[in-house]
Amino acid sequence: MAKFLVILHAPGVTPEQFGESAPEIVKNEHATFVHAYANLVDGTIVNIYEAENADQVELEMERLGWPFDEIAKIQYETSLAELTASV
Repeated sequence: MAKFLVILHAPGVTPEQFGESAPEIVKNEHATFVHAYANLVDGTIVNIYEAENADQVELEMERLGWPFDEIAKIQYETSLAELTASV
């Protein structure tokens, strides 16, 4: 299963609104939610999803009613521990 970044902008979104969306998010009908990062001041949100392809992620965003700016396949990831071990 591939991982995808979903980038969207929702100025004014609150932690409570994330909580209200939780029941629909965890249904994972087309793609599987992994993690969310948000800047609540400017409304930039980056979600990580797992799916077979970007089309499935797009279907999941449409199901949730979330207009997104970009879906990008993650082709590389690393951690601080992995980087430290390589030097």
